[in-house]
Amino acid sequence: MNSILPKDGVYELVPLEEGFSNQTFCIRWCNQPQLVLRLTQESDDLFGVNRELESHIWRQTAQQGLTANIVWQRQSCVVSQFLTGHTFSWAVAHQDATLKPVCEVVQRLHQQPSVSQEYCVYALLERWLQALSENHCDSDMLTPIEQVQRFYSMLPKAPRPDTLVLCHNDLNPKNVILKANRAWLIDWECAAMNDPLFDLGILAHAHHLNYEQLQQAYSIIIGGALDKEHCYRIECYRQAYVLRELVWLLLRQVMGGAHELDGVQWYHALLNDPVFNPYFKTE
Repeated sequence: MNSILPKDGVYELVPLEEGFSNQTFCIRWCNQPQLVLRLTQESDDLFGVNRELESHIWRQTAQQGLTANIVWQRQSCVVSQFLTGHTFSWAVAHQDATLKPVCEVVQRLHQQPSVSQEYCVYALLERWLQALSENHCDSDMLTPIEQVQRFYSMLPKAPRPDTLVLCHNDLNPKNVILKANRAWLIDWECAAMNDPLFDLGILAHAHHLNYEQLQQAYSIIIGGALDKEHCYRIECYRQAYVLRELVWLLLRQVMGGAHELDGVQWYHALLNDPVFNPYFKTE
């Protein structure tokens, strides 16, 4: 790694606190952010992360200008180019000037060559729920686990389309960087072949798009006018995204991970947040 650091050995390592999944640092020298260092922490098989595939997609999309270039990589450590720009807040309120470049970079992603692995949120949820039922040992986890199992039984399932495209599958506001009229995507752990409406569903929900903005996003990413069938699938995916985040927090609590995250505390916070979770109620 010394080959990519300043020759005088003077640099600063600054933690980046926006993510839950990994430990991430900004490497600075000459009073400027230069690189990003990511140390992975997850149990990859359990959390559905294929690091070889992630690296392939990351490098492929970087060649197309959709993300940061990888400059050094060894096993669980990746160093990438620092992208000058900003991520969005969790309470993002888009204007046309910010939504359009985000949608354009997603549309370009969906045109990239296919990969060998598919992403199905329902299969992932089933695997995670099974892992929760088999691995929890704390009585305080019983009620949350029963809750998410009940929520999954109520979850409407979007039909799987015949044609899949390369999707990001985690387009939350912290995984999008914007500078002027250009956007980049980061964090490729979930990327694989999927229904493009899944990306649109997460974008609509996590970025708080109103119906007019959803129509605009659909016209850029998918093309044409949003119809009733696709509205239904997007709504299914919005609910699946919310449940995925809730189950992920419980699984992190059971299995452990980076930042000593209090998964149960975050679970209850998001469960009771009417903006994030308008769907699943405990009563």
